Amino acid sequence: MSKVYIQKLLITSILELSGVGFAFFIAYSLRLMRDWIPLIQLPIPYISYEQFIPFVISGVIIWCIVFIRAGLYSLRAHTPIVEEIRLIMTYSFFWFFIYIWFVYLSTGFIFSHEIPRLIIIYAYIIATIFSVIVRYTIYTTYSILYKIWYIEKEPILVISNNTDIWEIQENNCYSYKYVEPADRKSIEHIIRSEQLAYIIYLGDMDDIGNIATLAKIYGIPLTYPQVSRHIPLSSSRESWIWSIPMIELRPVAITAWWRIMKRWADIIISSLLIVILIPVCMIVSLGIWINDRSGPIIYRNRRIGQHGEIFALYKFRYMYWQYCTKEEYGISDDAMVYEEKLKKENNTRIWPLYKIENDPRRMWFGRIIERLSIDELPQLWNVLRGDMSLIGPRPHQPREIELYDESDKQVLTIKPGITGMAQVYGRDKNTFREEITLDTYYIEHYSLALDIAILLRTLLVVIQRVWK
Repeated sequence: MSKVYIQKLLITSILELSGVGFAFFIAYSLRLMRDWIPLIQLPIPYISYEQFIPFVISGVIIWCIVFIRAGLYSLRAHTPIVEEIRLIMTYSFFWFFIYIWFVYLSTGFIFSHEIPRLIIIYAYIIATIFSVIVRYTIYTTYSILYKIWYIEKEPILVISNNTDIWEIQENNCYSYKYVEPADRKSIEHIIRSEQLAYIIYLGDMDDIGNIATLAKIYGIPLTYPQVSRHIPLSSSRESWIWSIPMIELRPVAITAWWRIMKRWADIIISSLLIVILIPVCMIVSLGIWINDRSGPIIYRNRRIGQHGEIFALYKFRYMYWQYCTKEEYGISDDAMVYEEKLKKENNTRIWPLYKIENDPRRMWFGRIIERLSIDELPQLWNVLRGDMSLIGPRPHQPREIELYDESDKQVLTIKPGITGMAQVYGRDKNTFREEITLDTYYIEHYSLALDIAILLRTLLVVIQRVWK
């Protein structure tokens, strides 16, 4: 999901939710002046600001929940503004009744004072109007920015014999690449080489299987018109490509909202662990320095991250420096040749994975920290930087990726993790196919409960290794 989507969502949500809170205060002021009902003058009730604030906070929270459930805070394809306004009118009406019901049940429990009902009515009307104005203003602003290419348009691959219906959408937020369904080589090249926002398929539905597989491998949503029959992939939902109703097949279970929450959790947890583990890191650093002073204490290793991006993975060095592969340092020596020799002679795992038994390259102190997985603590810095996540597939080496089949590259659709399904279920005993199966399961069945289960099982695995 592009930064433009996230930026637009944040601006929309902050302005809209602020407007909802502001609507309550306007309604409060209006009600204190008069009831604004012609020919009727109701008594003006009194409610202090201290008593009123909880009603405002709860109103904003309920509005946020209702609109999230309605998909109005969704990081997905652009919904037509007319459809968006219709949803606002519909779900703000739902909010009105839900909020009244909530206030009625919570008076005397959460709220110490009753709120005048006219304040709720005024707040509902003002908040709805403000929401429509915010959405339309943001829609118009971004449409202009896209039109003048101030914001770069995201590429969409349209697979169709007839492009006329799409060419009229030239001013929207996407740039279209048109390919005929018969041109398979061009289709496969574009999917593999470009960061596509969507694939729109308008060809013969009997030929969509291979394209659906590639979309799944490279983490690209695949959409097709709602008049076509449903094709199961991982999950599906109704979507919009500008003003065309579509069915979207999502390649991974981790939605945009979950990605944001997962990222915030990564930042908070990794920051806390870095601070807490400073004494441990100092002791480990001293042990490595005493054992071998010829190289760096923290070693950089080249790995492949999300979408095939190369990054430097940090680890406490547990090998003698002369035996460490130094690709990330721009140094070419015999370390790689020696590693390949050990793989052939002492590898205990099935190719392309490897685990060198009784590795002679390890320092005596390095054997301890590797056994306890302490060597991986510097990867918390990778998590904080955004290269990795706490939980995800194993970070792969470039030379490993070169040996993978195309279907295996689905593990690159999310960030690699310090721990993950393959690390806590089987670990070194897994075959390559079992490891890929476990990581793919995590990608396609992601949930908060699964993340918590993996974290708890990671602690259990580490405790077991310490005990042994």
